[in-house]
Amino acid sequence: METTSADLKEEVKKKKDGLGWTEWLRGWFYVVYEMLFQRITASHLLNPMPLPPVNDLTCIVTGSTSGIGREIARQLAESGAHVVMAVRNTKAAKELIQRWQNEWSGMGLPLNIEVMELDLLSLNSVVRFSEAWNARLGPLHVLINNAGIFSIGEPQKFSKDGYEEHLQVNHLAPALLSVLLLPSLIKLSKSNYALCWVR
Repeated sequence: METTSADLKEEVKKKKDGLGWTEWLRGWFYVVYEMLFQRITASHLLNPMPLPPVNDLTCIVTGSTSGIGREIARQLAESGAHVVMAVRNTKAAKELIQRWQNEWSGMGLPLNIEVMELDLLSLNSVVRFSEAWNARLGPLHVLINNAGIFSIGEPQKFSKDGYEEHLQVNHLAPALLSVLLLPSLIKLSKSNYALCWVR
């Protein structure tokens, strides 16, 4: 009995209808294995891992009042870097800096942190921030594009610039910021420079 192409298509369709219990079991096995394996192999590492001294670096960190950005800014400052917190909520950033300075008191030089306003929902704000930074003619060694938004199950929202908010905050505005600050990263840094995207 010959197998026709229609029979083969029907058989493939049946296989694609869903995963069998063995595939599900194998998938969960890999998830548990990876979690345990990573936990065991990284158990000897300090949490968080201390950074080496970075006394001569100037770093801009976007979205640094919460989450990963907050920890990045704090650890960079504690390692000696000049950190610029580029944030929407400058009041919250100043309160964080005050708390960090109090916690750091007596452990060395005061932390070198400052706040600059940056709202990625406004491309004009990105341009103003970049112009203000470039007007300083100071070095910029590291730009960390950390700020981002994620909302699910909500109606789609658009910025004043006419772009969907996720697209603008997570992609367009950080790309514009990177391009506008690139001259400072390249020309004014006598050493290496870094451009980081955190996602």
